[in-house]
Amino acid sequence: MNVKITDAGRDDLEQILQLQYLAYQSEAALFGTQDIPPLKQTLDEIREEFEGGLILKMVGEDGKIIGSVRVQEKDGTVYIGKLMVHPDYRRRGYGKQLLKEIERRFPNRWLELFTSTKSTNNIKLYRSLGYCEFRQKSVDKDLRFVYLQKALPGGNFGNGLIQFRCSSCLQQTDMKTNIPKGYAGWAYSCERIEWLAPDALLPALDEQRFERLGETPKRNENHRLRVCMAFRQELGSEFYMQYLSPKLYMSDEPSDEIYRSCAIVRCRLDRVITATAFSAWVEVTVLDVIGFAQLHERFSPFETEMALEDFCGYPSPHADNYMNYDEDGWKDFNWSMQGDVGTSFLIHTDRQGVRHLIMEQYYDFHDDITYFGNMISRQETG
Repeated sequence: MNVKITDAGRDDLEQILQLQYLAYQSEAALFGTQDIPPLKQTLDEIREEFEGGLILKMVGEDGKIIGSVRVQEKDGTVYIGKLMVHPDYRRRGYGKQLLKEIERRFPNRWLELFTSTKSTNNIKLYRSLGYCEFRQKSVDKDLRFVYLQKALPGGNFGNGLIQFRCSSCLQQTDMKTNIPKGYAGWAYSCERIEWLAPDALLPALDEQRFERLGETPKRNENHRLRVCMAFRQELGSEFYMQYLSPKLYMSDEPSDEIYRSCAIVRCRLDRVITATAFSAWVEVTVLDVIGFAQLHERFSPFETEMALEDFCGYPSPHADNYMNYDEDGWKDFNWSMQGDVGTSFLIHTDRQGVRHLIMEQYYDFHDDITYFGNMISRQETG
């Protein structure tokens, strides 16, 4: 059936309210009561909503309203409510059409909606369109709402490409991905790309919540990442990501066990879940995992005539130098200049006593990049 979506007028409100009383019977059945807000709303109340926002109607070929949705915009966020379709016309994609019409009309906005946790069909619909859960709220022992959000892309998403603007200078930026001499490859740092714990609800992009993945990723797993840095990938492309155990941040005493749980992870970008011009939640598939202790086994050695610390330029005469850890076969050290620019290095000693420079992480205003490989010193190996 051909349908048409247009703005509702004041003369449509009574018919929309009657549709609401009918459409929300299925919600009432989930709770075994007619005492739910949509079934108690009055004509005066819907008129008040009409004056303060937008109400869309979906009209069938016979001129009758078979669907509707309401929108209110506040501080750049579009709040969606009362999405409904006549019971006789459900499972035909009409609810999805109404939501897509809202997205078309409100580009570059945050979209937010909520539904009952018991409304599994609604949740399935919203997730299929890229809406993500970010919190839940209990009203009483029988009623719990789940809130979902979606950010329509404000950056460059042509041909599936993700490219962000810098949150400081507001310019589109790319990282300096030229691999320094001796290293085998580069990876996105784990500092500004956050591995989310699998069982955690998806936080809002601007919500600072420490929900980092506690276990080393495994091959063929699907994971969600919060990207808050220069990031230029296409859907389907493969890239390397650093994984650092939260214990490395939270423990007063790093250890061999903690360093061995960290890894360089090869990923495939599968989906952009939600995004703004400055950050995104994305979904990836893990293709390969190389633990820090295995990096020297996976890459052919690059031999330098210099001592490894001299090769690193450590200590730097023009910066603050720090030794983070030097035990159990791991040497973790770095230099920084006023916290704005810095480099950290990681040397691993294998079971034969050979030291390998396996990682250098560099950061500045736009960059936060990890170079990895396997460098050894002729001075030490003879």
